[in-house]
Amino acid sequence: MLSSIFLSNVALIKKQNIDFKNGFNCILGQSGAGKSIIIDALSFSLGAKADKSLIRSNENLMRVDAVFTDISKEALNLLQDWNIDFDGELIISRTLNIDGKSSIKINGFPATTKMLKDLSSILTDFCGQHDSVGLLNENNHLLILDKFAGVEVETLKKQVEIAYDEYKTILDKISNLGGDETERERTKDLLTFQINEITNANLIIGEDETLRERYDFISSAENIYEKVSNVLNKLDEQNGCVTSFLHDSKNELSNLSNFKEIENCRERIENCYYEIKDVVDTLENVRQNTDFDANELERIDSRLDLIKSLSKKYGKSIEDILDYKSKLESQLNELENSQEILNNLQKEEIIKKEELLALCDKLSVVRKNNAVDFEKRIISELDDLQMKGTRFSVCFEKDKPTKNGYDNVKFLFSANVGQDVKDLNKTASGGELSRLLLAFKNVMLDKDHVQTIVFDEIDSGISGHTAGKLAEKLVNISKYTQIICITHTPVVASRGNEFLLVEKKVIDNNTISVVNALKGNDIVTEIAKLIDGNQNVSQTAIEHAKKLLEEKS
Repeated sequence: MLSSIFLSNVALIKKQNIDFKNGFNCILGQSGAGKSIIIDALSFSLGAKADKSLIRSNENLMRVDAVFTDISKEALNLLQDWNIDFDGELIISRTLNIDGKSSIKINGFPATTKMLKDLSSILTDFCGQHDSVGLLNENNHLLILDKFAGVEVETLKKQVEIAYDEYKTILDKISNLGGDETERERTKDLLTFQINEITNANLIIGEDETLRERYDFISSAENIYEKVSNVLNKLDEQNGCVTSFLHDSKNELSNLSNFKEIENCRERIENCYYEIKDVVDTLENVRQNTDFDANELERIDSRLDLIKSLSKKYGKSIEDILDYKSKLESQLNELENSQEILNNLQKEEIIKKEELLALCDKLSVVRKNNAVDFEKRIISELDDLQMKGTRFSVCFEKDKPTKNGYDNVKFLFSANVGQDVKDLNKTASGGELSRLLLAFKNVMLDKDHVQTIVFDEIDSGISGHTAGKLAEKLVNISKYTQIICITHTPVVASRGNEFLLVEKKVIDNNTISVVNALKGNDIVTEIAKLIDGNQNVSQTAIEHAKKLLEEKS
């Protein structure tokens, strides 16, 4: 449940920590006092779109911390999956600066908006004047019915999903064979052409690098020949060359071998002589093989162009091209045997489709059986909310099978006796939708796993005996789930277990909203204000408020 929420620089609230209890938490206050700020801040902390207009005037940063305790197993599993520690409190912190940048932390660990939304969907549910619009979206109707049906439907849906994936895999394989015979022949011709183009190139892995090196060498042949010749001339060919000088030097010292130091120097000169002679031999070989050959240069250039052209079509490297060729050959082999393969796949397709449809049939039967109970329970809830004679039904239409089965579901409704049921968005008024939403919440009470439900003026437009029934529904929900409720209706307010008052004040020429817990006579006074509709309450309103509170107990 939500244990507390801390707001900093959120709209009219400067700094405020608000504590919540289990059961029915009732938020009171005059219109415009700032009650909705609490809901907006909580929504923001749980992943709602960041809105800079929420930042308090003349401030650069707002922050909201939401603290949850006694969280569900599903929430604990998510934290474990994310390697986030939990020591009895779940603290969600979110900030937003004036530049629109937002940061999120879950128990001190940085988190993404998606992580936050996944977690918040388990923690809380928001039900306001406009949240009943979700009931009008037919895409939600099947999801609601399946959630009501519970484990049996979920088990069948998993089986349907597996069967659908297997069926879809067969269809994809059939499609990959190229469709009809004419299309397959076209594909075979294209594959044969591509394979031959690569085969005829006689590619060798690594040859492109060798060719580029050879191309660079031939292109520089004249320069290489000139430079190598100059070096050879200095080392071995001209008078007084290096080799001649070294040869004479070692011979001059050969007769002085009795002197160890001189003999050592002679040996070093001799080593230099043979090292230089080896260099001379190598460079001579380079010179003899250095010949500018325009024809070879053209041949190499042409070969490199071919490799470049093939790489654009089939792969970045020669190795990639040859790998691609292997894939083409496998695909061609399949196509050449395609008729036999196709016949086998078509037989398998029939089997898989029958298996899928059989599971879809089972799923549809279970859904329809649950729909009957669902209709009865919704109508019963609406009767309690003074909507007697209301008709509600679940309409099924069969469609192509998908991973969710073949059922299309939509809810139909009629508030008036003698009138045919029609789509919700065509028949239900705003007040009727609010009561429908509350009916759904009561029916789904043991199906939803959220531990906190926020009701934002769901009693808008409802009064009299109906408001009393609505209050009873909220009390019933609060026995199982924590409720945080903003209300202007006295009978609804009187059913609360905990009371918070939001007031607007002016301090140092600044308007702020403050939130305080109510106790004792203060609770009576605030409910009396709802009865009288003004600040100066009458004794009659006071007595009426006391009576309402006594009825609760």
